[in-house]
Amino acid sequence: MNTKSSTTGALLVATSALLFACKGTLIKYIYTLGAGVTDLMVLRLWFSVPVYLWVAMRHWPRGEVRPARSEWLGVIVSGVCGYYVASYFDMMGLELISVGLERIILYTYPAFVVLFSAWLFKRTLSPSLLFYIALSYVGLFLVFYADIRLQPQTSIGATIKGSLFVLVSAITFAVYVIGGERSMRVMSSAMFTAVAMLSAAAMMTAHYLMFESPAQLLTLPASVYAWCVLLAIVFTVMPAFMLSAGIRRVGSAKAGGIGMVGPLATLLIAALILDEQVTLLQMAGFMVVVVAIHRLHRA
Repeated sequence: MNTKSSTTGALLVATSALLFACKGTLIKYIYTLGAGVTDLMVLRLWFSVPVYLWVAMRHWPRGEVRPARSEWLGVIVSGVCGYYVASYFDMMGLELISVGLERIILYTYPAFVVLFSAWLFKRTLSPSLLFYIALSYVGLFLVFYADIRLQPQTSIGATIKGSLFVLVSAITFAVYVIGGERSMRVMSSAMFTAVAMLSAAAMMTAHYLMFESPAQLLTLPASVYAWCVLLAIVFTVMPAFMLSAGIRRVGSAKAGGIGMVGPLATLLIAALILDEQVTLLQMAGFMVVVVAIHRLHRA
């Protein structure tokens, strides 16, 4: 691997992490404009659909070697888990907890990737892996406790509920990661991402039509639409492809280490824009989680 490619890959991963770090703060802001969870989700996906359709057409498999039906089904299931179920629970959690706590809970998804992989592929977990998984949740508890102390106006029950929503999001995103690793053996990362996102958009559209009135979208302020376009293109589509391109250049282990700037950036951005406080206890918990997840990435 040449130095230029490695540097480019590192920059792509770091930029992706920073853009993803801004997403939770922007979502919190859009909530204040009058949009609900389902409104925001469906608009975010609809505005990103044209990009993913274009990518899917450009990367559609041609020739005799094409993925089997079961492999396409795996991509669809992965997309529904990662960008419909995971996103839905994440956004519900963001209504109840701080952006900093939300991001650090999501950041523990590699622990579930390790556990699910061991279960699915009959692998034995070493004592060191189990230690780092446990350590990540010790750090998470410290951040959770600090968040409760910082927000006395929010009930403990609401914080627990919001945290559980985001934990479900982390679990289902781990399913997406495992499915993606398997699917990208038979298709390009761009093709996988495009089909997965289109599947999530189709499921979210069905959800919205079943439980909400489409006319409700017409009552939203124009500013909601403008911010959702930004959320879809700059903070969803771009970082997703940047991350894939960066991993291809530097590898998943190094990308995981570089990506640690994301949660820290989230804490700082939320503090600057949303006036969320950052305490020593919160930073201590954050560092414990970061070290544990970094060791899991390297393992």
